[in-house]
Amino acid sequence: MEKHPLEDLSEQYLLRKELAPVTLKTYRIVYKHFTNYLKEREIHYARTSDVIAYKEHKRSLGYSSHWLYVQVSALKGLYHYLKKHQKDLGLPSVYSYDIMEPVKNEQIKVRIKKPVLTIEQARTMILQTQKMRKYAWHYRDHAIIYLMLTSGLSRHDIVHVKRRDYRMYAGEAVLFLGSEGEVIEENFVKLASGAKRALEDYLSRRDDENPYLFISHKKVSPKGHLSRTFFRYMFRQVLKDTGLEGSGITPHCLRHTAATFNLLRGGTLAQTKSFMRHSDIKSTMVYQDYVERMQDQTEYELEAFLLKEEVTEYDGGLISLLNILFE
Repeated sequence: MEKHPLEDLSEQYLLRKELAPVTLKTYRIVYKHFTNYLKEREIHYARTSDVIAYKEHKRSLGYSSHWLYVQVSALKGLYHYLKKHQKDLGLPSVYSYDIMEPVKNEQIKVRIKKPVLTIEQARTMILQTQKMRKYAWHYRDHAIIYLMLTSGLSRHDIVHVKRRDYRMYAGEAVLFLGSEGEVIEENFVKLASGAKRALEDYLSRRDDENPYLFISHKKVSPKGHLSRTFFRYMFRQVLKDTGLEGSGITPHCLRHTAATFNLLRGGTLAQTKSFMRHSDIKSTMVYQDYVERMQDQTEYELEAFLLKEEVTEYDGGLISLLNILFE
């Protein structure tokens, strides 16, 4: 078999996902490994049993549990996409079944790799971008930061959401994400009152016909959305303007922060899963583990035990401050 159909389909999937360069490279390697395995065995349409056999084959070659976890995760994303768009893409009916659904992933401890903002840093980003507003792009940047911190939006969400996706639904101001205008429950987020005001303030300063909710206000792309390069530049400028340059904060840190703050303020794991739009509760549990570790006073209690001193109680006052972000 010279070429496997998954080679083109996986590339199409990756282009639609607009992943970070490192993730994109990793997923391409995963799909290359898998398609080579299928081609060597002349398997045109993989079955669940083929995936399980592939996973065990990789394990026998000495691949780590973490690498197997990445491979299974990448394949789950691909086959979910193929099932969802089987008719749209004109694919054979065999793709209408998600072969990865029964496949269990490796049990590994996933940790947050990006820093989580402190409450002071989050407040600074919101209040400083609000204070600095003068031109339309300042209002845009403030609205973006506010939405990312209070709605858990990703860079991809911000870049691709359209003006028509912002609407009133069941009496609430919401943003529909990746739904192409359809009312799909798991694909929308509610807007906190402050985020709604920030977005309305920004839109009131728009007099263009660009369909995207957030745009460049330079006359370079009158109809298109923000590019990855532009977003990166914009975010760096926000960090510089708010005094957080060199802090290691990235756009995705704001999503991590929103999930962590929601748990800190008393939100349940199930609520946070829904809030973050996670398909697997294990993704949400990463934040739960982080919160529990940060609240664990083992080191302080051990020091107090050794020195026979009293331990200062955990400052629960932090929780009340978090409500400012979720008003």
